[in-house]
Amino acid sequence: MDQSPGAGVLPRICSRPRGTSIARHRWETRLRLAFSELGPTFIKLGQLLSTRPDLAGVALSEELQQLQANAPADPPDAVRKMIEAELKRPLGELFAEFEAAAMASASIGQVHRARLHSGEKVVIKVLHTDIEKKVAVDMEILAGLAQLAERVPEYQNYRPRAVVAEFQRAMHRELDFGRELRNLQQFARDFSDNPTVHIPRPHEELSTKRVLTMEMVEGMKMSEIIQSPPPGVNLVEIAQRGAAICLEMIFDNGFYHADPHPGNILVMENNVIGLLDFGMVGRIDERLHDDLGEMLLALGDQDAEHLTSLIIRVGKAPANLDRSSLALDITDFLAHYSSQPLDQFDLSGALREITELIRRYNIMLPARIAMLIKALITLEARLNWSARNSASWK
Repeated sequence: MDQSPGAGVLPRICSRPRGTSIARHRWETRLRLAFSELGPTFIKLGQLLSTRPDLAGVALSEELQQLQANAPADPPDAVRKMIEAELKRPLGELFAEFEAAAMASASIGQVHRARLHSGEKVVIKVLHTDIEKKVAVDMEILAGLAQLAERVPEYQNYRPRAVVAEFQRAMHRELDFGRELRNLQQFARDFSDNPTVHIPRPHEELSTKRVLTMEMVEGMKMSEIIQSPPPGVNLVEIAQRGAAICLEMIFDNGFYHADPHPGNILVMENNVIGLLDFGMVGRIDERLHDDLGEMLLALGDQDAEHLTSLIIRVGKAPANLDRSSLALDITDFLAHYSSQPLDQFDLSGALREITELIRRYNIMLPARIAMLIKALITLEARLNWSARNSASWK
């Protein structure tokens, strides 16, 4: 029998909590499972990488989209103390009713149902106790790991230090519910004249950096509809409205929901679309808007040279970039997708392929462009699913 110090360690590391070996899984799946085991900060890191296929690769980013940020809820007494300390009043004065049991608990916070003294139903997001300290410790560990990873050739293409720096900025924003409150207010202003979309109304007087109180929006989540389609729902109308809302966010408002997965979309009465969770948003300034317009024109004109120049200008290209090879690959890409009829055009396939092509040449896209690509891929996936299943919904 092997009595070395490492004997038996690997089988334990490569097992899931119930003892099932994970060695038979793809490495992308093993990494997702590892992130899940490492806790909230690493789950958030995985979720960030799921929005950056230009860094992580399409296969890994799609695998990491399956990360579920479920976490044990804090005890009711701890939640009560947090709310009262932040809002500086007893819980009974703040709310007529408060459900001590969390309706959901994710990596950085949990959500409780409550009722105001006016009778309005609300939900309250509360940061987990000491989550800022835990994240700070994990960030120090990640920064050290990133420095080591930069020295390993096979990891250099993933830009470890750049990823960690971006992640630190993202976590700083997510740990401040004040930012999410301002996002809610901005989206409400943007869609104030659009009756097909509903944004939860925040209660600023009952919100702080660590506590966010907002209107409870009632409806059926798209994730539930996908699993069990109810009768009588007009899927085509919902899909068209969802697409129109997303495109209005991106191309008209320049401010969009960067994580439009089915769990963040509600279908309310009269097929009104309710949007949830505004912690991750994207912005498109005038320069990026112009760049996107130029890219679309280059795609329409099948101008590989111009598109190559735009990619190099917008992204961060390495000093040893083989521009000629990149232009040749883009020519092949344009030739393939330009032959597809417009009504059969595979947008998500095209976005995945161009992202993977850019990554092969070690070109790093700005985070806001990578997030936009991911949002468009998610949007088209929902539209394609709706189109495939529309007949069975009628």
